[in-house]
Amino acid sequence: MSPARLFPFAQQMNLRPAGWGQAFARAAETSQRALPRIHGYRIERRVGQGRTSTAYLAQDIGAGGKRVLKVLRPDHAANELRLAAFRQEFAVPHAVRHQHVIRVFDQAVGDRQIYIAMEYLGGGDLGRLIRCRPTAREALALLRQAASALAELHRAGFVHGDIKPANLLLRYSGDLVLADFGLARPLDSNFRPTRAGAIVGTPAYASPEQAEGDPGGTAADVYSLGVVFYEMLCGQTPFPGHTLMEVLCQHLMAAVPRLPEPLASFQPLVDSMLAKKIVSRLPDGQALLDRIDLMAGSGSADLRASRRDRK
Repeated sequence: MSPARLFPFAQQMNLRPAGWGQAFARAAETSQRALPRIHGYRIERRVGQGRTSTAYLAQDIGAGGKRVLKVLRPDHAANELRLAAFRQEFAVPHAVRHQHVIRVFDQAVGDRQIYIAMEYLGGGDLGRLIRCRPTAREALALLRQAASALAELHRAGFVHGDIKPANLLLRYSGDLVLADFGLARPLDSNFRPTRAGAIVGTPAYASPEQAEGDPGGTAADVYSLGVVFYEMLCGQTPFPGHTLMEVLCQHLMAAVPRLPEPLASFQPLVDSMLAKKIVSRLPDGQALLDRIDLMAGSGSADLRASRRDRK
């Protein structure tokens, strides 16, 4: 079966079948050893492995349908910070119901098993799509979906804290979905999901305030999404570096890179998302969503830019 038939949005977004197949082909599971047993679910295979948890594809025996079970590794079960982050990862999307926020269905935090049951998406993460080089039109459409998720999240009183391609997932339909709320926090609290003074978020996508150890507010999410948008347009992050210090210093001091001439109409939007000073940056997801809609309505952005414009 062709990639376009498997993923309707592959054809909708004019992705080349070869590139799509490379980026989104499901890796064959070579071993079924050590699959856990979780009451109410029939686990089929492992689909991901992180630093603290493992993800499995499973059938929900009672409700029917596929679920992804994110299971915390036993060696992290006694870590209070990890447990707090795991609870947040369920509580925030459970409170924020939106088409571009991942759906969660069940959670267990007990002595024997700690897991979250969430929707099975099937389209991979945005990082894989970026490697297929989406057009400027596609990048802006994806940015708008992410902005709508942030707008709802911020309106509900939460900050995500770790916006990056790996946490922006795709359904088969092509809908972009915001996921992984382990670093999320309420806006009106002093909750820090990590130790004091540590870098909050992922360095390549961290806002200047996060690079200085502050968890950041809604504007920090906008900054991180600005890094993602630049990466969608140009194929690389705006502030690459060989060392952690080099990357963080660029977030703090380097000027925002200029986009290639065919993409220059997007420069004001990128600048407003990547402003170093919070007061100069778009303040939250709703402000970003409004700016995108204003651009689309006025025709100020050249939405006809294509892959060949960047060659």
